[in-house]
Order: sequence, then structure tokens, then C-alpha cells
Amino acid sequence: MGRGPQWSLGQWQTVPAASRTPAGIRSSDFGTSYTKLTLQPGVTTVIDNFYICPTNKRKIILVSSSLSDREQSLFLSTDEGATFQKQPIAFLVETLIFHPKEEDKVLAYTKENKLYVSSDLGKKWTLLQERVTKDRVFWAVSGVDTDPNLVHMEAQDLSGGFRYVTCQIHNCSDKTLTAPFTGPIDHSSLTVQDDYVFFKATSTNRTKYYVSYGRSDFVLMKLPKYALPKDLQIISTDESQVFVAVQEWYQVDTYNLYQSDPRGVHYTLVLENVRSSRQAEESVVIDVLEVRGVKGVFLANQKIDGKVTTLITYNKGRDWDHLRPPSTDMNGKPTHCQPPDCHLHLHLRWADNPYVSGTVHTKDSAPGLIMGAGNLGSQLVEYKEEMYITADCGRSWRQVFEEEHHILYLDHGGVIAAIKDTSIPLKILKFSVDEGLTWSTHNFTSTSVFVDGLLSEPGDETLVMT
Repeated sequence: MGRGPQWSLGQWQTVPAASRTPAGIRSSDFGTSYTKLTLQPGVTTVIDNFYICPTNKRKIILVSSSLSDREQSLFLSTDEGATFQKQPIAFLVETLIFHPKEEDKVLAYTKENKLYVSSDLGKKWTLLQERVTKDRVFWAVSGVDTDPNLVHMEAQDLSGGFRYVTCQIHNCSDKTLTAPFTGPIDHSSLTVQDDYVFFKATSTNRTKYYVSYGRSDFVLMKLPKYALPKDLQIISTDESQVFVAVQEWYQVDTYNLYQSDPRGVHYTLVLENVRSSRQAEESVVIDVLEVRGVKGVFLANQKIDGKVTTLITYNKGRDWDHLRPPSTDMNGKPTHCQPPDCHLHLHLRWADNPYVSGTVHTKDSAPGLIMGAGNLGSQLVEYKEEMYITADCGRSWRQVFEEEHHILYLDHGGVIAAIKDTSIPLKILKFSVDEGLTWSTHNFTSTSVFVDGLLSEPGDETLVMT
């Protein structure tokens, strides 16, 4: 097996468009050395974004603009970025969506709300549909949709209303569009996830939420009679069960969690008052986190009377418990933290303090291993960022650091790498080979450098990091 490419596109991801870095750099020896990408000799090429095929990492598409931003081209590679073929395009790409199973099929959503498809890795493009809603385009789901060439989308009709439509990429026109639901739906409400399709429809100031299971007919989602939702967010559709967050009419910055039957129709309340936050572009973030690697395990931050506390469930919400506090701190001193008045609390999806990232680290290939920043006490304190770890999926916890760190799991969690999350230059890396019980230090550079994070070579068994 050859080594895969390691990609670094300079600063263009984090700086304003006017100062994007003209070229990317590429490494094929795990970051030991880098070479500059020469896409067009003698021509300055600005890389806007890049996409790696999920089913064949050798296939890569770069999206580039001219310096005037009036033209775009694609650069296509089938050899991990060693060589590229330029492909001019007649539209401006907003995002590309690779097919989840078939490596040469790609959807392109444009800045003009049009949807194009290519079946040859971007060489030729065909217009599928106009007036398509951003982020409401979905490829067929393997094992659920019978046709792998089917595309689900939300599109605006000529009357201005929005519809849920599907079409086959090789035969897509206004005449061949299929409407699985005949009526109008609310703008930006379509979600296709696993066995389920969801959307909402509002008429005469009343909003109804619909679900289809296994691509069957749509039926109303049935919440308890006392529930009067003003918003509903899908949290999870794992294991043929829907987990949703519902904001009731009286709630401002919290949501209630509900759990469904297998068809996603009937719902039962499992946890009240999970905190929420309005982020950029009016998107909502619910402070509930699915623990990767172990099915049915979720962490949630509950907010009652201004106090935020962290809870965990092992059965997808039927039962919730507080996080058990460690009896000693990282120095072996007693914590004097005794339930029911004192527990461990973690920043999950975000932190109100801008200097705390609020990231909890879990990984599919390291089941049971969870690391996060937080504090001991009666509630979560926004400025506290002590680091805690569990190796038994939250049954017991230990403190490992006094400050927040960037974390990387290597070799199924057999090695944990950590580096302090700080704005000052660093040269020391910490690592543990015993699930955080003990830590060693390594000087990775002779001169201190600014560190944004840690990256690993793709693959669960790797011990290579950047």
C-alpha cells in the first residue's frame, strides 16, 4: 500500500478572500517535506476549496478562481494530487457533493442556486435543476433508495413555493421530476437521513412536521398533545429511531428532547431544557452530543434557572445521569466533590467563553474514550477549562490537565496526543499510551511555533500525526 497524500493549502482557509494564498502545498511523506502545487506554470491560481472523494482518496477536485473572481476552473486529479487536469466550468461553485458510493459522480451546487451533475469526475456537467435550496440536496441512500442515481432536493417552483422533488441524474427535467409530497413545504426544511425524510409545512400560521420511513408515504410526526413546538431539529436517526429536539412555545434558549418509535411517527419526551444557541446565519446549535464508537450514548447540557449541568444517557435518552466526579485531582489531592451537590460538567458543542473551544473528543475507532474540558461543581462554569478523560464511556473520570488542550487519538486510542490550546508559541507535545493515566513530553521543534491543532494520517491504525 502506498502512502496517501497529506494536504495543506496554506492560509487560504482562514484569511479574507482578498488575501487568499495563490497556491497549495502537498506532502507524500507524512509531512516530512512539502512541494508547492504548480497548477498552471506562470499563472497565479487561487484555490478556493478542495474535495477528496470519500470512496477513492486518490481522486481530488480543486476549485479555483481567477484573481478577478469572475471565472472558475476545476483541477482534477486521479493520482493523489501528483498531477492535475484543468477543466473550465461555466458556473460558480458553492459546494461539491461526491456520491457516497460511486467515485466519479459529483453534484455541483452553484452560487446561482443551480444544481449540476457530472458522471466523469467533473469533466462534463449537466444541469439538473434551477432554484434549488442551499444545503437541501441529498444523494440516494444506499440500502434505502433503490436507484443509486436518484437525487433528493428542495426546489422553488414557478409560483414561488418550495417543493420536495426527486430526479434521476441521467433523465432529469421538469417533466421527469417526481414529487413524493404534492403540497408546498417550508423553505430550507427538507432533510434526508438514513431511512427517513423530514420536512415541515406551514399554512394558516400552523406548522406541521412530516416524516417518511423507508420512502413510504408521508405522515404527521405525533408529539404529545401538550407539546406546541415552534421549532424542531433532528439530532440522530441511528438504529431505526429518531431523536429530535423541540423548542416549545414558552422556551427561548432551551429545547426538549424526544425519542420516536422505529417509524419516526410517535414521540416520547426524554429530557427537558437542553440549552441551545443561535449561531451564524441563524442556525441553531443544540448542546447535545452523540458519543462516537458506542451506540445510544449521548451527552447533554441541561439549563434550568440559569444553571447548566451535564448529563449522560446510555440508552438514547430513556435514562439520564450526572457525570460522576473523580475523588482526586490530577495531583492526587482530594476533590471534595460529592454527589448530589457536586458533579463533573463539560463544555459540549460550544462554550460561551470565546477562549474555550468547547470540544469533546470521541472517535468511532476508540470506543469508550471521551475527553473534554469543564469543571467540578454544582454547575458548568464558562471560564473553567480543566481537561478530563474517561476510558469506560463515562462511568468514571480522571483529570489530566489544568487547561484545555488540542487532542488527537492514534491507533484506536492506544496513543493520545495533546498540545495546549493557547495563543502563545509552543514546542512541547504531550502523549499517553495508557488511556491518560500517565503522560510523557516531547520537544517536537527547537523553536517555539504557533499551533492551530493536530492532524493524523487517515486510517484507524496510524501512528503518524502532523
